Amino acid sequence: MLRTMITDTPFEQRWVLQGRLCGDWAIDLEREWEETRSARQGRRCVVDLENVTRVDSTGERVLLEMLSEGSEVVASRAYMKNVVASLSVCRGQGG
Repeated sequence: MLRTMITDTPFEQRWVLQGRLCGDWAIDLEREWEETRSARQGRRCVVDLENVTRVDSTGERVLLEMLSEGSEVVASRAYMKNVVASLSVCRGQGG
């Protein structure tokens, strides 16, 4: 299960994710990300992954999309820091 909470302020949109970023839950997150794209324009976007416990290849693809659109990702736990670091390497190599 993946829980997504979105907080909007005049200068920032913050996404807090909790649970497993896998399969259909990742696809639902991607759909929600695309539907709120226009609401983010001109604002900083932060994606908080502190409480994400698992990511599969579908979830990685969604995170890569978020990063490629300029989102700032917050992760301090070793597992998620490793996932984000590997995505940053992929992004630096052109996907």
